[in-house]
Amino acid sequence: MPLFEKSAGKRVKQAKTVKQSKPARANIRQASKRLQIHERNARASVAKLRPRMDFGRRVLIAIVASVSALAVLVVIAVVSPLLAVRSIEVVGTNRVAVKDVLRDLDSLKGKPLPQITSDELAAKLSKYQLIDSVSAVALPPSTLRVVIVERSAVAIVKINGFDYLYDAAGVQVGRASASDRLPVILNAGNPNTSKTFKQAIDVVLTLPVSLLGRVSAISATSKDNVVLSLRNDSQTILWGDDSQPALKASVLAALMKHYPNRYGCTFDVSSPSQPSVY
Repeated sequence: MPLFEKSAGKRVKQAKTVKQSKPARANIRQASKRLQIHERNARASVAKLRPRMDFGRRVLIAIVASVSALAVLVVIAVVSPLLAVRSIEVVGTNRVAVKDVLRDLDSLKGKPLPQITSDELAAKLSKYQLIDSVSAVALPPSTLRVVIVERSAVAIVKINGFDYLYDAAGVQVGRASASDRLPVILNAGNPNTSKTFKQAIDVVLTLPVSLLGRVSAISATSKDNVVLSLRNDSQTILWGDDSQPALKASVLAALMKHYPNRYGCTFDVSSPSQPSVY
């Protein structure tokens, strides 16, 4: 009996050992699988990171290449004879002779287009008083267009019995003709330095276009006492100073509509809030 019990006890103990070893091996296999999965994920993460690094390098190389190409193009544009001026066009002239302008700008031929500025053109054409402004327009590969804005006459000044056109800066534009329906500034003196001329011009620049054509003469005894004479019906407008031009024009239009053909009347809008007609 004791021997049987002893052997039986051994078998039971061995069975327990076998039962305990199976879960242990299963745990080992599961841990091994988890480790393999972790290694695969880690390798995948590394593989994902490599293309991003390569993309960043490509972007950097592309930026460097673009900047280098742009720098080369700028150098070519500035100094290369490929964009040198071979022909010059002049537009916008009326009183200024184009052939004279082309003669004064002939020295620009052969110079690269990007190097020519409007300031340089203005300096070369500064002797022409009739030119108000000038600008340069590059027409690659070899044409320079010069856009000229001439001075615009806004008034007439009598000098030694002759009528001359003047712009707002007091520069003489030319002789006036019968078709120039601009106001004559009375007692203007020298338009370059005359206060009367400046005071009258300040009002002229504020007049609506519809009224400007009807004004025959302007008298400015002071900056606060500007008087306009109309072409029709010997009518007069006491304009006052150059303040509130829009309101004065609106009030004047209402008064003139109410008194359309009143000969020799005076419209006083120097104080537009209290206008009068007499």
